[in-house]
Amino acid sequence: MTLKAPRTFELTISSRLEELEAVQKLIGTASTAFGLTEDMAYWMELTISESVINAIRHGNQSDPTKKAHLRISFDGKCVEVIVEDQGEGFNLEELADPTRAENLLKPCGRGILIIRSFMDEVKLSMIEGGGTRLRMLKRVPQLPA
Repeated sequence: MTLKAPRTFELTISSRLEELEAVQKLIGTASTAFGLTEDMAYWMELTISESVINAIRHGNQSDPTKKAHLRISFDGKCVEVIVEDQGEGFNLEELADPTRAENLLKPCGRGILIIRSFMDEVKLSMIEGGGTRLRMLKRVPQLPA
């Protein structure tokens, strides 16, 4: 893996699931530009797509007049992903545990579990003036040259 120079990729979309194609294209472009391994690129796509879907469905309530914003950046050591929506927000610690027996068959509730299992840091905060910001950080291991 040859890690490339710092870069940032950004995209703002309306809250429609049809916009995910543009999101996935941006993730692929960023993963290639950052020089990520195929395995890491796969998990990045899964994690970021899940967080954008959450922003659209849960944050913005699938309201196409509301926007979701994605920023993916790399400083040579860590990939930072920020997903913002115009929703009310929630408390990460109050989410139901999707691994508990009573939640196993529920059709949703695993997105944050997936995000937390791959990312090294996950932080949720409120945006001044309204909205929610999910900041995720993934350290990229340096391989010997």
